[in-house]
Amino acid sequence: MDPLVLLDQAVAQEKVPRALARRVRVRMNAVQEAVERTEMASGLRYPQYYVEPTLPVSKGGGEYGQVGVMFARVVPTTAAGTLTILVQFTAALVVHGTKATVQAVAAHEFTHYVELVRRLSRTNITSDEVATSLYEASFADAERTVPAKLLYSDRALVSLLTRKFKPELTDPALAKKVNEAWIEKGLPIRWVGPESNRIGLEMDAVARTRFDPAVLAKASEIEEKMKA
Repeated sequence: MDPLVLLDQAVAQEKVPRALARRVRVRMNAVQEAVERTEMASGLRYPQYYVEPTLPVSKGGGEYGQVGVMFARVVPTTAAGTLTILVQFTAALVVHGTKATVQAVAAHEFTHYVELVRRLSRTNITSDEVATSLYEASFADAERTVPAKLLYSDRALVSLLTRKFKPELTDPALAKKVNEAWIEKGLPIRWVGPESNRIGLEMDAVARTRFDPAVLAKASEIEEKMKA
């Protein structure tokens, strides 16, 4: 999967300036480095990821004009009858985030990914549910992660996560820059509400999915450590 396919579409549709898209491309090395650090610290493969050109924004949160920004998220989706879990990074994060912030965000989203795989792999699905129901996965940052200190061997990365997420991303400089250079400049945004983190998944797709066995093993290992 080309992580910039949506960005290229947005440029073709004249929703995003070409100059901005070029800056995203230049900064993609920071994303790749963040992914590689996460993989090295966890011993696991990072899921597919992509850059979202439209910035999700919610009213009633954040420090600037009471606007909150969703800089990244884990996105489960169904295609060809099976489940795929992606990580979405916003173009605004890629362009305006420092190297440390991008690394913290990539590592944080991976804790969501591991926890989501753990939960979905243990979903008890009956034949009736497969035929008639959707599995609703609700994501809450404070609750839907595995502990970073049990997932990562890189103590500096764990410390970075602790500083940056309390429990949401805390980066006033990034928030100010994105507010001034993205939102106020009229670059594409999408207003979202709390319900945007609730996604319906087809039960039969969840049942047919074969999750990464290494992720399942790590999730079980973390669960045992939490019980000890």
